Amino acid sequence: MADTEESLELNPRHSELLLGHEAAERMFLEAFNSDRLHHAWLISGPKGVGKATLAWKIAKFLLTQTDKDDGPGLFGDDLPSEASSLNISPDHPDLHRIVSGGHGGLVIAERTENEKTGKLRNDIVINDIRKLISFYSQTSAEGGWRVAIVDAADEMNVNAANALLKILEEPPEKSIILLLAHAPGKLLPTIKSRCRALSLSTLPEDSVKAVLAGKFPELSIDDLTALTRLSEGAPGRAIELANNDGVGLYRKVSTHLSRFPRFNIPEIHILAGELAAVKADDKYHLFVNIYLGWIERMIRQSASNMPLPEILDGENDQMRRISASAGVDRWLDLWEKMGQMVARADAVNLDRKQVIVNLFTSLSAVAR
Repeated sequence: MADTEESLELNPRHSELLLGHEAAERMFLEAFNSDRLHHAWLISGPKGVGKATLAWKIAKFLLTQTDKDDGPGLFGDDLPSEASSLNISPDHPDLHRIVSGGHGGLVIAERTENEKTGKLRNDIVINDIRKLISFYSQTSAEGGWRVAIVDAADEMNVNAANALLKILEEPPEKSIILLLAHAPGKLLPTIKSRCRALSLSTLPEDSVKAVLAGKFPELSIDDLTALTRLSEGAPGRAIELANNDGVGLYRKVSTHLSRFPRFNIPEIHILAGELAAVKADDKYHLFVNIYLGWIERMIRQSASNMPLPEILDGENDQMRRISASAGVDRWLDLWEKMGQMVARADAVNLDRKQVIVNLFTSLSAVAR
């Protein structure tokens, strides 16, 4: 299915807006300008914080650079000056080929579709990494930099990780690998030790609001604030929430939780049926993240005995009432088991409707 204009605008490869990560950009530029550009960079940070946008920005920058070793031009042109920004002109003749995947100096490794099930795999497998090996074993098709993006490296299985390690041990000349990682602790220590780190932090509320307001000028102040706080400093997540009525879904979750411990099971079954529909994959995963995020916020508030910034009015009191039903350790144990149940359900294609119902009933079981 072709990308819509909206999906193209929100895709990191098409995005030009990267707020709050100026220090990471400067670090990369300093290495480039001093001819000390490391062959592998580990770009880490929470989901939606801007890792992929930064990686694509670096790729566009490198693939449009004139070779410094070419020397002065035929008529004594000056050598290229130091780069002061990763930004490139939107009119650059190579830009379209880069973002469309048609540039010979760029390759992407990411989770691919399982031919047997027709669904996206949970891991990056060895065949996804083998195309990087093939890419780097050949002469550069464009005569300049060769860039590989692995999105996300912490989704590689063991065989894929070992195959990538071989590339990192013997990097080709004038090549760079950009590894994105939501949870870098999952990576092999030998992979991390061969990379230079660029760690991206979450952004302050004002920065996330600026991103949202620019893309969704029709949002009310209340929804803008709610989306910002739901995103927890990750503008990519805020955009995903806005695109999928995240505030509306959060209100539904909050309404159901307000009835704790006696949930309205028939209404929950209706909600579960909607979210388990064939074409509701994004909504289902968004619900799971919102639901588990709500429980996590409740545990954090209970453990610290400090109120958190509210997403909806009155929810701190609601969290205090529910958390008083059990100790923090018991809530934490339940939250972990809920996450494991969701992961197991995805792995073996369990009935999503039943998963949603179980999330609520397991919560009410704590009160009993």
